[in-house]
Amino acid sequence: MMRVHSVVREERMRPFKISGFIGVAVILMLVVLIFVFPPRAQSMVEGFFTPIIAYEFIQTKDEVYRLFGSEASPEREVLVRAMDRGNQLDFIYMVLYSAFLFTFSIRCSRERGKKFFLLGAVISILVLVSDFCENIQLLGITSKLETGGFEAELMYLNIFTWLKWGGIALIFLILMPYFFKGSLVAKGIALLGVIASILGLLAFIHRSVINEIFALSVGIMFFCMILYSLLYRKSVSAS
Repeated sequence: MMRVHSVVREERMRPFKISGFIGVAVILMLVVLIFVFPPRAQSMVEGFFTPIIAYEFIQTKDEVYRLFGSEASPEREVLVRAMDRGNQLDFIYMVLYSAFLFTFSIRCSRERGKKFFLLGAVISILVLVSDFCENIQLLGITSKLETGGFEAELMYLNIFTWLKWGGIALIFLILMPYFFKGSLVAKGIALLGVIASILGLLAFIHRSVINEIFALSVGIMFFCMILYSLLYRKSVSAS
């Protein structure tokens, strides 16, 4: 009677590869936006040095005209055209980064066997809707610079901007337990997520240079999560 011995071998798989591929598209689209959005503006609220960030967190008509210039001019026209073009392309970017957060959250749920992480996927959809509505307000303001009748757009802009940024920070907190149970590098990503969320809260309380630092921390967190998606491997047994 012969005995058949099964050979067990280990295979390395990449659970987050789909998120990683989407993440690469996110980075490429971000590079495009960096070159499209205006690098400078007429003037910005104290503490801001990135025109698009200053625009997203703008609050009053005076600040709008401070950003774009109080009177029609060739400089204003160039600035408005660049800002509008960037916000139009941002519709593509928002779909990509939301898809990244959506797929990443679902993968975390499957990896840990916890439905809690699916909350991140749900919020990523709300973030996408908020970002879409935010862009509509931004485009609406620039279209009404001549008439000045953009009070409603300013009001809704503040709401949708914070729903977007706050939603992203909340997703980072939701995913923190996943990273915290991982390697030392994963724990570092968890810490970055906490820092970004704290900065977001401080920026909400007091608009200042903290808003710029918060936006930068979100970008760093995204970059780290994308790298994690591309590089993370886990061993599985295969007969």
